[in-house]
Amino acid sequence: MAEMTHTALASILRCLNLSSSDKIRILSEKEVPSTVFAAFFRLGAQPATKDEVIGLFEELSEFGECIRALPDPLKIEGALDPSQDFFLVAIIPQSERTTFHSLFTRPWIERFTTTECLDRSELSRIFTEINPAELKPVEEAPEILLDRVRSFILSGAESTMTETQNSHPVDPLIALTLPEGFRASGVASGIKPGKKDLGILISDLPCHTAGRFTQNRFCSAPVLISKEHLRNGDVRAVVVNSGNSNAATGAQGYRDARIMAELAAQAVSLEPSQIAVCSTGVIGRFLPMERVEFGIREASQKLQRHHDEDFLEAIMTTDAVMKSSTRSFQLGGKTVHIGGVTKGAGMIHPNMATMLAFLTTDAAIRPAALDLSLGLVVQETFNCLTVDGDTSTSDSVLLFANGAAGNEEIGVDHPEYGLFVAELRALCQDLVRQMARDGEGATHLVQVVCDNAFSRNDALEVAKTISGSLLVKTALFGRDPNWGRIICAVGNTSARYQPEAVRLWMNGLLLFENGMATDFNLKDVAQSMAAEEIEIRVDLAAGPFSLTVYTCDLTYDYVRINAEYTT
Repeated sequence: MAEMTHTALASILRCLNLSSSDKIRILSEKEVPSTVFAAFFRLGAQPATKDEVIGLFEELSEFGECIRALPDPLKIEGALDPSQDFFLVAIIPQSERTTFHSLFTRPWIERFTTTECLDRSELSRIFTEINPAELKPVEEAPEILLDRVRSFILSGAESTMTETQNSHPVDPLIALTLPEGFRASGVASGIKPGKKDLGILISDLPCHTAGRFTQNRFCSAPVLISKEHLRNGDVRAVVVNSGNSNAATGAQGYRDARIMAELAAQAVSLEPSQIAVCSTGVIGRFLPMERVEFGIREASQKLQRHHDEDFLEAIMTTDAVMKSSTRSFQLGGKTVHIGGVTKGAGMIHPNMATMLAFLTTDAAIRPAALDLSLGLVVQETFNCLTVDGDTSTSDSVLLFANGAAGNEEIGVDHPEYGLFVAELRALCQDLVRQMARDGEGATHLVQVVCDNAFSRNDALEVAKTISGSLLVKTALFGRDPNWGRIICAVGNTSARYQPEAVRLWMNGLLLFENGMATDFNLKDVAQSMAAEEIEIRVDLAAGPFSLTVYTCDLTYDYVRINAEYTT
């Protein structure tokens, strides 16, 4: 473990807003040489009971003196949330540092970050800089303090903080290859040093494929190639790379995308026109084709079923988590599966933008019906998602259907066509929610609902304007129930409504009606905004149309990520 620097320690102390009594406890001399130890840890997928967490804190307290615990496990009501974060500051004997550190290697702890400081005189100076004696710190809710600590630590702002990812058995990811007849792979070709960055997805059977692509006029060369090959009606596979979008690369970029299709076709024994191509990452740089060629050959040799995590890792850029979903249902007495994965955490805005989504199904469905179903679902799901209001040059949705389930082939006029569309919509809606939750630096998934609009377009415009407002998104991050910013966003639209008829709710609490604020309890609303999911609901009272858009809050980390990541 490295010694905490002045910068890191100052940041962590600002996060905690320590009281004078806490500072005295930290600065006081101990009978044995001691260190100030800070630890942040997150619960993992394996369930942890409250008693187990309380037991851990009790063991930690046996080593020394706990100064601050966020949140206090004794005060948590109900069951623990998945991925619950905890933070503590303690004073421990220097001789117990290794043992203290080892307590965090529990099977139900996914990751932990630790740091320490030995120099009490340095701490004293920092305390004076941060909060002079004459200023009394403002008491803040534990969840607000934890949010502040989490934002600093997860930002990676201080390299001397030691982070450990606990290694526990992980079940293989089965999504794209849940439907029969599909295989996938992902490898590290060298585009992104040390990370998987090239993947192949293939149907072993002839299939129908539908696609929807970015509306950005500077669309990438892979988008152009994929559109061209889809018009031939025989696409059975896709080769995809991350780390380089091959966009704004002129004639050479177009040739490179075509070569990718040719190399992949040769490697999997198909024709180039049967290969779609997708690329995502930095704009304006040429692909390192020697690495791409190596990656395609290696990926073609590792194609397999029921291990989709390699493919998913290979398509990710600034994503923090893998995003996948599956559906299984009956069509004509046959069990049918749909699987899907996506990448995308930033530069996401409605109108089919900045994400890659790959969907597979073993349903037998006619090409026209497949294309129509994808178009309907994309309009209602992916086009109702925004993270930062930017539309990318590269990204795409591809849906492969190979008929391996053996059901009677369905068309638009088939009685079960609506069921297929409904299941596809549910899967894509799940993926959209996952992408909004994984927005760059996001701490909240936000659902913006516009009810009773005059038209669908009016509902979409209102929901998109609210979800894209930087003032609204920053208020959500700060847990500030600033209804004025939301009403302002509604007022900037061309939607048809009477202002005095508009009503506004936040997490089910009515904030605005009759042209003015209601007599709501500010504290209750602010507390409700501590939840991982926040709902904003606007009723225009102008018609029968309702629509939901998904977004996220805008945080310090979003600025940091996009300041550091070349796009």
